[in-house]
Amino acid sequence: MSCGGGSPLTLNQDNLNKIHDDMSQTEVRNIMGAPSESTEEPIPIVGGTQTTYTYHNNTSEVVIVFKNNLVKEKRGHFGQ
Repeated sequence: MSCGGGSPLTLNQDNLNKIHDDMSQTEVRNIMGAPSESTEEPIPIVGGTQTTYTYHNNTSEVVIVFKNNLVKEKRGHFGQ
């Protein structure tokens, strides 16, 4: 059995607080586990790739956006 992105053990505010700008995708996976969903798309004009990791379970969701494999944005909400 794997620890997916929806695991209540990794999907919490403490772990989200550990994620900071310019972390790699590998560093984020080491903290948060594998994402529930992952999408990748080209970045217009400037070039490169934007990857979005989404983690969710019944009560919580976290979204982490990478540009060229480095964290540039994070947001989340956590239920009870």
